[in-house]
Parts: sequence; C-alpha cells; structure tokens
Amino acid sequence: MLCLSSCARQPAPAPQAVQLLPPESVFAACAQPSLQGDTWGDAVSYTLALKAALGICAVRVQTLIEWRQRQQGGEGA
Repeated sequence: MLCLSSCARQPAPAPQAVQLLPPESVFAACAQPSLQGDTWGDAVSYTLALKAALGICAVRVQTLIEWRQRQQGGEGA
C-alpha cells in the first residue's frame, strides 16, 4: 500500500481566545485635590476642583459600564 503522508494537510491550529479589555484611560488613578489655603475663596476653589475630579471619575466609570454592556451583547441596560 502506498502511503502519501507528504500530501497530508496539517490540522488547523486551535483558535486562540482574545481577551478584550476596556480602554487604558479608564484605569488611570483619579486626581484627589487637596485644600490649599485657609480662606473662603480657597474653600470655593477646592470645591470646584473636587467637582471637576468627580466628573472625570464619573466619566471613567460610565466608560467601564458601557464597555461591559457591549461585552454582554447589550444586556442589562
């Protein structure tokens, strides 16, 4: 019997799982402003800085939520 092993096809490699991750920007630490000064004006500036930092962190959390929903096929909205 003639063996034609040189003509045999190699089995296709198994597909590799690709792990998708959220954008790197959402993993950056949130800024934590500190109070500089001792006047009411300094307190107002500090409040505005806190509000801005909170807004940035809220956007990052929302980005993670949207990413998770896309991974789940839009479930749980």
